[in-house]
Amino acid sequence: MKLTRLQKEILIWLLLFSVCAGMGVYYINHTPNDHPGMIRLHVVANSDSAEDQALKLKVRNEIVKFMEGQESLESARDYLNANLSNIEDIAEEVIAENGFDYPAYARLKVTFIPEKSYEDLTLPAGNYEALKVTLGRGDGQNWWCVIFPQLCLIGEENGSEKLVLKSKVKEMMKGSV
Repeated sequence: MKLTRLQKEILIWLLLFSVCAGMGVYYINHTPNDHPGMIRLHVVANSDSAEDQALKLKVRNEIVKFMEGQESLESARDYLNANLSNIEDIAEEVIAENGFDYPAYARLKVTFIPEKSYEDLTLPAGNYEALKVTLGRGDGQNWWCVIFPQLCLIGEENGSEKLVLKSKVKEMMKGSV
């Protein structure tokens, strides 16, 4: 069977599209880590409602507590990978305790995170290894910090936040900038 010129052009375009789509999928699944040596925490709220935003911070606090005591990047990574379902359970427990009923999803992967400043330290935009916890639909605002070595804003009882800044993070960022 002989192909017409139009059929050949369509096949070429389909082949080109397939190659581009394949490269895109490969890049998404093999994103390079621009900042090795740290793991970021990325919590995404269900929505932008005041209740969901407050809930996001409560979930963040429990995850930060869960991660305390990790001594090395490798142990933190192994701990996270072994406990992704436990992290989802922690988040869902906080959700239920606050009168909501939606799931939480946790995964550890390299993802793009925008620039973030903490007092005198600025973490540049780039691809970071991150624990991403999505609450419900995940349509709300995001919240980021460095979970290892720990550099997170932790909610206080009075609603203010305090900064826990580890000098190791400062040293790492000075060396990579």
